[in-house]
Amino acid sequence: MASTSTNKQPVFSDRPLFDSVRVTTQTVGSTASNTLFVQGGQAPSILVDMDAELSEDNNNGGVVDAITIVRNDKYRAPDYTINSGTSGTVISLTSGQLVFIEQTGVLGTAAESGYGYYTYTGASTLTGVNTSLEFSGGTSSGFSYNGAAYGYQPAVTFVFYHTRGTTTPIPGSGDYRVLFSKTIPANSGQVDCSDAMPQLAYPMPTAGNTAGLGVASPLRNKGIYLERGDRIYVGVFPDGPNISGYTPGAHVYAQGGFF
Repeated sequence: MASTSTNKQPVFSDRPLFDSVRVTTQTVGSTASNTLFVQGGQAPSILVDMDAELSEDNNNGGVVDAITIVRNDKYRAPDYTINSGTSGTVISLTSGQLVFIEQTGVLGTAAESGYGYYTYTGASTLTGVNTSLEFSGGTSSGFSYNGAAYGYQPAVTFVFYHTRGTTTPIPGSGDYRVLFSKTIPANSGQVDCSDAMPQLAYPMPTAGNTAGLGVASPLRNKGIYLERGDRIYVGVFPDGPNISGYTPGAHVYAQGGFF
């Protein structure tokens, strides 16, 4: 690694960069206007601050070449699923295990709340034929109903912005420049943003699949070069069920290096 920022190729950095922020109700953009621009009253979160206040002597800018979004909510998969294909199977449940009743018609006794997910709450082990158990909360070996949509995680879109020369960017004035947006698919726990970032202006040391590149095409990483005074912000696009943000929250991680 270089010891100073003098005469250094863009490929090298002095110090590693690792920043993260938790995003929940920080909505950005407007579905009514079909725009990703930050609206009045909205305040996205700062992900990377490349000394926007110009108060550091050892900051000469840097590069971000990896951004990852990780949901904060996690749901266990059902331990047992009851349907026509599993009907008549002997199961053994301990407290806290999850049963998904996919087809109620195969049950010998109707489930208290019908189709959906049930957590076993009994203190002792419950063993029996899956279709003969009583899925009710009114017994000592009972169940709690988690709902039909238990564990469903909606798709969420996060929008990333760049600012320069300001610590108080103003929505609608052009201070927030759209970098890219990235969607976590429904029921996916995390997503990598590398494919959505712009190509870096200089070739970088890279190991990976080169299929599809032409003979004269340089192999380039993707990332974001930041000058001193730049910032990267992030927020949740308010579409669908995320009109007020993503309440369970997600952590956004950025990695790279300082020059």
